[in-house]
Amino acid sequence: MQDVPNPNPSIGTSPSTDPASFAFSLDELASENFDVIQWINTSLQCISSANPDGVETDAELEGRITNLYGRLHSYSQEVASSVDDTITQALVRLPRTGLEVGRMVTEVQQLQQALCKIREEAQPAVEMISKPYVAQLNDLKKTQKKLMRCSETLKKASEVDSNMKQLDDIMEKLRVSVSEVDIDLVAVSIREVRQNLADLQKLEVTFGGKQLEAVERHEQLLQRVVETECMEQLRRRVVDRAAHLLKVLDTIGRADAVLQQFSAESIASEKEKVFCLLHHSESKVSRHPISPVRAAEVLKTQLIPSLGCALTDQLDYLMQLAHVYSGNRDITDNAEISEGPESQPVKVLRLMADEIVECLSTCLTPILQCVERNVELISCFEAVRQLSIKIDSTPPKVCVGAEDGRNVKNSLCRRDDIAEQINFYTQTELAHIFEQPKVLESFARREAERVEDLLKDSQSIMKYDRFQVVMNGLMEAVKAVLQFFPDKTLPICVSRWKVALVQSLTFFQPAPHTHQTELLERLSALRKIVQQLLLSTQKMCEDYVKSAEVRRLRPTEVESINSQLSEQLWRPLNNVLVICAAECQQAIKQTVIAPVIATADGYESQPLWRLQSSNGGSAVISNSVLHTPLHLAPSEMVRGFGEAIVEIPLALESLRGGSEGRFDGIEELLEEVTEYWLDDIVRTAVSDFIESKVANIIMCFPLNSDDAAALAVEQLVTDLSYLKSILAAVSDDPFERLESVLSRLKTASIKSGSTIAIRELIAEQGQSKE
Repeated sequence: MQDVPNPNPSIGTSPSTDPASFAFSLDELASENFDVIQWINTSLQCISSANPDGVETDAELEGRITNLYGRLHSYSQEVASSVDDTITQALVRLPRTGLEVGRMVTEVQQLQQALCKIREEAQPAVEMISKPYVAQLNDLKKTQKKLMRCSETLKKASEVDSNMKQLDDIMEKLRVSVSEVDIDLVAVSIREVRQNLADLQKLEVTFGGKQLEAVERHEQLLQRVVETECMEQLRRRVVDRAAHLLKVLDTIGRADAVLQQFSAESIASEKEKVFCLLHHSESKVSRHPISPVRAAEVLKTQLIPSLGCALTDQLDYLMQLAHVYSGNRDITDNAEISEGPESQPVKVLRLMADEIVECLSTCLTPILQCVERNVELISCFEAVRQLSIKIDSTPPKVCVGAEDGRNVKNSLCRRDDIAEQINFYTQTELAHIFEQPKVLESFARREAERVEDLLKDSQSIMKYDRFQVVMNGLMEAVKAVLQFFPDKTLPICVSRWKVALVQSLTFFQPAPHTHQTELLERLSALRKIVQQLLLSTQKMCEDYVKSAEVRRLRPTEVESINSQLSEQLWRPLNNVLVICAAECQQAIKQTVIAPVIATADGYESQPLWRLQSSNGGSAVISNSVLHTPLHLAPSEMVRGFGEAIVEIPLALESLRGGSEGRFDGIEELLEEVTEYWLDDIVRTAVSDFIESKVANIIMCFPLNSDDAAALAVEQLVTDLSYLKSILAAVSDDPFERLESVLSRLKTASIKSGSTIAIRELIAEQGQSKE
């Protein structure tokens, strides 16, 4: 049976399309990815397609399927037999293999032990024998190093002699004509000779003294020649030649000095402009500073834009120098600005910034001492804050036409990084001009006095429009402080604002004998004017602190500023406001309570509570008391007290008075508070009657007074019961204290012939109940 090549390897080998030579390939059954069902279906399809007419009898189809099944069955038997044989052989070989492995492990361990024993025995002997040789080798190694150093030293000494001869010849030519000498070679030679002499003098201090003097003379000559030409090229802005000369000066360590001199010359004209514009030009000998208003205008419109343009122009020029200085390579590969050629622009620009800051500080300090209004100070400060190098400037000219786009992009990025660094440095240094203690203290004092002056009029908090002006002034003061070093000025201002406002709020604290109408006016102003405006100002202040403007100016201080205002200003003011309102309300209620309480004055000292002694010394019952249960009735004083309680609503209503000439807001206030004031006044009067009158009663009856003591207690119960009925008509809420006293008196046991203290009686009953 011949196998036909498989047309589709992923499915399996298809049967032959020729029915006569039809055969099956069983090789694919060994594949790991073999799909039996797919292979059978494909094989049957191939069998069907083998018939040219597409029609096959059932007998033929069944024969072919039987043949396929037989082949598969025989193959499975062969596979099973092969697997059984493999398992049998493995079972026979595995024990023998395990024994061999165990034997090998044992032999390896024995070898390891033998080797360790040999090493332990041989190591001391080897060390003893090799120790002298090792010491000798170390000595030879040290000698070798010394000889190498000697060789290097002699080499340097010979190089110094040869270099000095060449250097003398070159310097002679330099004196004759600069153009005929390679100054790069001269600078390198001087540096090498200096370095060699320094190394040699470490071994012998006196070596090369004459050569060093000659090198210094040559270096001074080279320095004068190169520095003069370099400064001229820098002034003329010949970039290539200036960069080349700077590289030469850098070789002898003079590049920074030349750049420092160049920076001073570059900014000299701007400094002179600052001095001229910030002083009166009456006399060149004695100049007087201009006014703060004029200074702010000059800074904003003339000086700061001019200084910014000068720094921007210098940065672009220095970036060109740095690019040429670095040999047209990408200077942005360095990680830090302070390393490599790009450090030169940073150094020079910092020197220029220092010159500008020093000049502005000299001119602005006397002007700032003359400031009378903080708006002038803030104007000067805001104008100075505008000094910066432009970030969106064009790239250095040498990079504009470069074919490598990445270098152009990196140069721009590097320039912007340097500009941002110099801007930050300049702003930090300029801030020190305005951050002087005297300037900050004067600023804080003026902002505090702004609010204090508005609060000098005690009536300013009684009128809505006047107190609105105070709150507007406070809000403007807060805005001004947040623009000018709030970390230092805000604590001072907050402290003084709080003191001034608290002092003004003490106006609402009631004084003795203050008229009822005045107290109502104060309470109404406190609630309707002060409280509302204070809360609205607090809300506006919090919104402003969290605004985008403040977040831009003080991105890291917003939370601390908000917390400081809330904790040290608004919360104390609100607490004082609550205390003043409570005291004012209490004083008003006291004007209503006092007449009611006065009607019961002397109740505890009535003759009802004791027997009067006659002239003969015998005790007789007072004519004012009828000690007969049928005649017990509320006393006159209690009835008067009850009538006064009933009239409390009328007293509160009388507070309204006439509508004409009354303070605006009193009607609304009384509408709001009358209901709970009534309940509080009544309860206060009743509580005072019980604690100050009833509790102070002391009953004193002799032994022969029979039931006089019990009748006196019954009289007290009758008075309190009457008062309870009166209170029920005034308020629907129960008076627990009164009911408790009644309950205790009704259940008290009275002993004749002893002094009865009602306070102690109530206290004893209360303790026993507890």
